Formats: sequence, C-alpha cells, structure tokens
Amino acid sequence: MQQLIQLIEKEKLGNQPATQHTLIIDDKQVIHGALFLVKTARKTFKLMIPAPFHEAVLKEQITINTLIKHPQVMLLD
Repeated sequence: MQQLIQLIEKEKLGNQPATQHTLIIDDKQVIHGALFLVKTARKTFKLMIPAPFHEAVLKEQITINTLIKHPQVMLLD
C-alpha cells in the first residue's frame, strides 16, 4: 500500500475522482463489497472495500486520496 501511496503522490493523482468501480456479487446475489480500479502510468491497482462499508463510499464522489486512506480498504494483487 505504501508503494501505491508514493506513486499516487509522485504522479499527482490524489485529487482525481475514483470513478472506475464494480460491485462484488456472488452467485446468490449477495453483495460483498466494491472493487475500485486506480490506474497509474505503470500499473492498474485494485482496491476493495468490503460490505457494508462500500455503501457510504459509493453514495458520494470520492477522490483517490480518500479511497486509499479509508480504514477498511484492501489492496488486492
């Protein structure tokens, strides 16, 4: 996560809105959270916020800085 934070600061992406996301839904139609895609010059990072915390994040337009500093966020490989 520290590498992502440094890369976002270096490329000055922190104030951009986090717009690319999808819900994580299983075969029984249960929502398990939201997956956000953050693109940098080198790589696309996947950040997940589990349910029910994702609902508050999706209600408002959040920036990438707000997303990576969310207490429940997880960086996926």
